[in-house]
Parts: sequence; structure tokens; C-alpha cells
Amino acid sequence: MRGRHFFLLVALFALKLTVAVQLDRHPLLQPDTGLDTTAYVELAKRVASGDIALGPGLYYVSPLYIYFLAVVYAATKSFTAARIVQSLLGTVAVALIFLTAREWFGRRAAWIAAVLAGLTGLFTYYEALLLQSSLDTFLTALALWLLTLALEREKQWLPLIAGCAFGVATLNRPNMLVPAIAIAIVLLTARRWRVGALMFAGIVIGLAPVTVRNLVVAHEFALVTSHSGINFYIGNGEGATGYFHAISGMQSTVEAMTRDARLFVERTTGRHVTDAEASSYFSQLTWDWIRAHPAAWIWLLIRKTYAVFNTAHVSTPFSYTFYAYDAGTLLRFLFVGPWLLVPLGLFGLIRGRARTTSYVAWAAFVPAYAASVALFFITERYKLPLFVAMAIAAGAGVEALLVRRRGSDIAIVIALAIAVNWPLHLDDGRAEERMRMAEYEADRGDVDATDRWLDLARDLRPGIPEARAEYVVGRALLAAGRPADALPHLQHAIAEHVGVPLAGYDLAVALQQTGDIAGAVRVMRALKPPPNSSAVVFMQLGRKAAELNAPDAAEPFLRRAVAVAPDLPAAHQLLGIDLIALGREGEAAAEFNAVIGRQPRNADALALLAWCETRTGRTREAREHAEAALRIAPRHELARRVLQAP
Repeated sequence: MRGRHFFLLVALFALKLTVAVQLDRHPLLQPDTGLDTTAYVELAKRVASGDIALGPGLYYVSPLYIYFLAVVYAATKSFTAARIVQSLLGTVAVALIFLTAREWFGRRAAWIAAVLAGLTGLFTYYEALLLQSSLDTFLTALALWLLTLALEREKQWLPLIAGCAFGVATLNRPNMLVPAIAIAIVLLTARRWRVGALMFAGIVIGLAPVTVRNLVVAHEFALVTSHSGINFYIGNGEGATGYFHAISGMQSTVEAMTRDARLFVERTTGRHVTDAEASSYFSQLTWDWIRAHPAAWIWLLIRKTYAVFNTAHVSTPFSYTFYAYDAGTLLRFLFVGPWLLVPLGLFGLIRGRARTTSYVAWAAFVPAYAASVALFFITERYKLPLFVAMAIAAGAGVEALLVRRRGSDIAIVIALAIAVNWPLHLDDGRAEERMRMAEYEADRGDVDATDRWLDLARDLRPGIPEARAEYVVGRALLAAGRPADALPHLQHAIAEHVGVPLAGYDLAVALQQTGDIAGAVRVMRALKPPPNSSAVVFMQLGRKAAELNAPDAAEPFLRRAVAVAPDLPAAHQLLGIDLIALGREGEAAAEFNAVIGRQPRNADALALLAWCETRTGRTREAREHAEAALRIAPRHELARRVLQAP
């Protein structure tokens, strides 16, 4: 590598690293932020602590990023380090884009492609997030470069290695399997038997670790993950718009949706189902709808295919436009994006090179990957691999315009630019991120900052529900130690059905802090959180009711927490304590037994069980459990009291 090449890569890495550090400090992008990020972080921590197989079920998110994150975390105990490594891989991806473009289109086109890729804010943005999308640019660039070498140089094992690269990329972005197989089929159709067969073999090898794990650990056959069926339903079933939408009765976080989808199928079928069976159920449900509405589905598919190439931001779970223009990052200056890459890339694919069999096989990645996205639903991060291919071909597109200078070529590019940039009036998530910032400042008790972010959110979305705005202001005032001022805002929000599971909790806290304990209890008794709320929400509500000396009001919340998360020991333990307060020690003992079944060394649960057993006349069992608690925690006061009782 020449010195100037190395210097440019170092400069690019410094730029990407700066953005990564800026986003690493942002309050909405922390590891515990919720959504997909927290799912990956928690799974990575499990792997780093020794739970390598992550059993017993199928993966509910793409597995490769779990293990990537786990390796970095195990080595550094830092998720900031993961962002740094991702920025480094993103820099390498630009080098791979240069090498691939040089092989197909020549040196000048390669430089243009590399500059465009380096200035593409979307690549740098996703590389700084704790999401599997952070690896997509690198994995796609690597697979397309290895495919190029395999097609152009035909060394013995290069097609196998290229196939492995596509297989591994599929473990991070399952859509990649479609173009991988499509390219292999093109090669076989062109009678390049050895190259096509080796590529197929490589794909199988790349997928094998996860597929075998699924068979051994989950005892189910699945190539990668369990959520393909529900994603297929969201994108093509009843009520599909082509984009992500919430399903009634299911939470929108990836972990909760997987759980809720399985529970939905079990309630519908009346039997226990596996992850794979739940996925198959939703796939079949989707095909049933398609067969019943073929014309509607074909029109939906046409609209989705156009949306794949349209450059409107459809950000989930985080908004690129917010972090580029509201968060004070260098992303503001990385002006290249799909708006430029897609029209130039499409033009470059057409004009860039004579139609050799090798080139046709390589270029087949674009329509095949676009089809793989359109088959499910459209969101920006799913399209990242497509943008990598567009960046490579865009170099050829710019060079063709510079060299030929034909009016017809310019007209084609303009027409493509208009077509792919035609406004679809989609929500880019920026207003929602501003609302999340308002909520963050509300939690901190900064009333002025809360009002400022609310105003900014309303600037973009004037129709933000007044109930939500009132609730955010009320939370800010409550956190600032002004419960009396918070009360009218919280009361108005709840009267207008704000739909926030913990809104009633906040109102109860405000009433409690102003001395109206009876009013706080009334609020807790009347509170009906959405049935799909998490166990944590129900537990928090139950704790508050218990704190207000209303164990009868706490019981329904805690029973709901146990129903939502029957494997969560904390939910059983809280319910058991509440039942003791209600004088129902026999029922409480069953809850503590459930805790001990999952946490045999839980001294508190053992002591509480012993207490319940003394109250129900089971003296021998009570002594055994109290002694077990003391072996774990020798100074446990309740266990000592049980043993000292006559």
C-alpha cells in the first residue's frame, strides 16, 4: 500500500472514529437504551459470561453481531471499544470498495467510488451504532470483493471463499442469502459449473455453524433466526404497508415481538409451539392472505420494489436525520447519501462495462438483494448492502459522465435522480427522536430543555398528541421536585388516555409526594396498563401499590408480571411478599418455591418460604429452609427469627 493511500485511510478512520465517539456519548444511544441495541448487548453479555450457545431456543436476532460484540466486550469490558472496531472495519470497507471498483471499472472510477463511500454519512452513522447493521457495510464490501476475485481470476478456492463470505454475511443480514444463491444460479446457468458449485458449497459452510447450533441446541431446523415468519407477515400480510408497523397485541421490540408472536400462535392453536413453528404459522398466515388478495399483493410488491430504490429515510429504530442534524455530530458534513449513490450507481451498472458473464453474475447482486428486501418490509438499515454496491458502481457512473459527456447520459442520470428521490412523505423518525430527547430531559428534571425539545418536535410534527406532551412536561416537573406543579399535567395526560404504561405510576408518585396517599391508592386501583406491557412495568406498579400499603391493589399487577414472564424469579418473589401482606401464606409459599426452583441459592426466598411454612404449621420444612438460607447468608435476620421461634 502506498504511503498516501495509508494516510487517506488513517484520515478517514479518524473521521469515523470522531463520529463514533460523539454518538457513543449520546444519551439515546447507550447500551441500555432499549430497542434492538439492548437486546444485542444483553445477549453479548451472556456469551461473554460463558453462555456460548444461548439456548434453549432459536436466535431471535441475527447471531453474528451477538458474538462479535461478545468478543470485543470480553476483551475490553467496553461497548465503546466495539464502536471503535466497527469504525475501523468501516474504513477497511472503503478500501475494499476501491479495490472492487478498480477491478471492474478502472483506477479512476475506483478513486471516485472510494471518495463517495468515504463521504457517505449513512455508512459512518450505522458503523457507530450497537446494531448488527454496523457490520453490514464491511461484510458486503468483503463479499463483493472476494466475488470479484473469484469471477475474474478463477483461482481454485476463491469461489469457495467468496461463498463463505456471503454465508457469514447472511448470519448478520439474512437477506444476503437471496443474492448469494442468485449469483450461484447465474453462474451455473452460464455453465460455469466449478465456480457456481464451489460458491454454493461456500455458502453452506458459512451458514453451517448457526444451522448446526440450531439443530443441536434448539432441536429445530432453521438456517439463521426465528423471526423470518413474523417479518414476512409484517411486510406482506393483512394490513401491510410495505414498511414496519406494530401488530395489535404485540410489543415492537425485537425480543418482545418474538415472545408475543409465539404466545399468539399458542393461544390461537391451543397448543405449545416452538420458535420455528411460530415462524411457520405466520408465514402460512401471510400466504393465505396473498392467495385471497393476489391483486392487492402484486400492487404492494410493486410499491415495495420502488421503495427499495427510493432514497427516503425510513429509519428504525434510530433516526439518521436526527443524529446528522440535531445531535451536533460530524455527520452533518458527510453529504453523500443514497440520494446520490443510487442514481449514479444504477447508471454506472448500465454504462460501466461490457456485458461479460462474470460482470453479469457480479451485477446480479443488485436486483437480487433488492428483491430480498422487497419480499419483507422496507427500512433504511436493511438497504445498506444495496448502497455498498451502488457506491462501487457510482464510480463508474461518474467516470462515464466525465469521459463521454453525452447529453443522453446526463438526461438518464437526471431522470434516475428524479425517480429515486421522488418524495414519499414518509416519517424519517426525526420528530420521534426529538420527543425521546424531551423525555430524557424530563427524567433529568430539566424543565427548560424538555420544553425546548417538545417545541422542536412539534415543529416537525404539529400533530403530536397533546396528552403525550402534557405527560412529558409533568414528568419533568416531578423529576425536578415540583410534584404540585406536575399534578395538573399528569392528570390531564391520563384523562386524555396518554397510553404510556407508567403514566399512572407517575401520577401516584406526585399524589404521594403532595401528601394525598388516599388519592395515590385510588389511582393505582383504577390503573389499567396495556395488556402487552412488559413484566418490568407490572412489577414497578405492584411495588408502588405495596409501598402505599395497598397490597390488594398490588396483587393484580404482580400476578400479571408472573403471567407475562413466568420464568422471572423477581416477579414470583414480589408476588409472594405481597401475598404475605394479605395473610395468604400458603399461596405465598408456592411463589417462593417457584423462585427457589430457578435460584436455589436465593437466601431471601428460602427465608421467606420458611416464614410461610411456620405460619402454615410446616415446622420441619421451615427449619430446613431457614438453615439453608443461613448457609448461604449466615446473618440473615428472618432466617434466624424462624429458627428462634418456639
